[in-house]
Amino acid sequence: MHRIRKQKVVIGGTRAVKLGAPSAFSDLYYATMEMNWPSFIGLTALVFLVLNLLFGLVYAALPGAIGNLPPGSIVDGFFFSVETLATVGYGNMAPATRLGHSIAALEILVGLFFSATMTGLIFARFSRPRASLMFSKVAVIGSFEGQRALMVRVASLRTRPLADATAQMSWLERRRSPEGHVMRRLVNLPLVRPTNPTMGLSWTIAHAIEEDSEMLAALLSGDPFTLTITVSGLDTLLASQSIGGHSYQRGDILIDHDYVDVISDVDGILQLDLAHFDDAVPMRATWPEA
Repeated sequence: MHRIRKQKVVIGGTRAVKLGAPSAFSDLYYATMEMNWPSFIGLTALVFLVLNLLFGLVYAALPGAIGNLPPGSIVDGFFFSVETLATVGYGNMAPATRLGHSIAALEILVGLFFSATMTGLIFARFSRPRASLMFSKVAVIGSFEGQRALMVRVASLRTRPLADATAQMSWLERRRSPEGHVMRRLVNLPLVRPTNPTMGLSWTIAHAIEEDSEMLAALLSGDPFTLTITVSGLDTLLASQSIGGHSYQRGDILIDHDYVDVISDVDGILQLDLAHFDDAVPMRATWPEA
């Protein structure tokens, strides 16, 4: 039976699966960049061992090709291969025939490609943008500048601020077409302040809710509901783009709640209390249901 390949996808914290996706071998660079560090190190070690074992078997199978290598010794052939691949060459074993020199030259060429590839991948993994944003675990519907609003709080985890930060908020609308098909689309929600010139501590991203809000009606209904938010900005230290995202389900959105204040001024120094970053309290007065 043909096995259908499954590919896991994470969109702002929402998990999905693609069926029949192409193999990871079709894009090795992306696959290796997507690996976590333990898996990447393990793969590198495995390729290193396999390459040296193959060349070690060849050296062991050619008596006299390598000087001072005991005939048939796979272990000595393996370690000579390691020294050749890394261009170390301790000197106790060396090619003794033209065939031995040819195989060693081939291995050195393979080693150049291997070292260059691993060096490039390691540099790319270290230099790729990292998520530096912390999103509140809950979203709230409360009061923002005298109006009812859907709010999400986000904080920067780095010492330097993000410049030109931009936020987008959307909800996943599900509609049934006249043909009976369920259609899904992300509907952008206009924000009170979609940009932040300098984001150093925290930012409360708010969407003002209108009386006839389809988003609020969907949230209060029994249908599945998903809210997604993304924030991007320029890291002023690394001069690279920093992007983060998060998604909220119905149970993650508190109605008629407000976030507790987490920024205080102590002796002229602003302090951000991340220990209470996710805390929200009920409003004293509630809004009428839509």
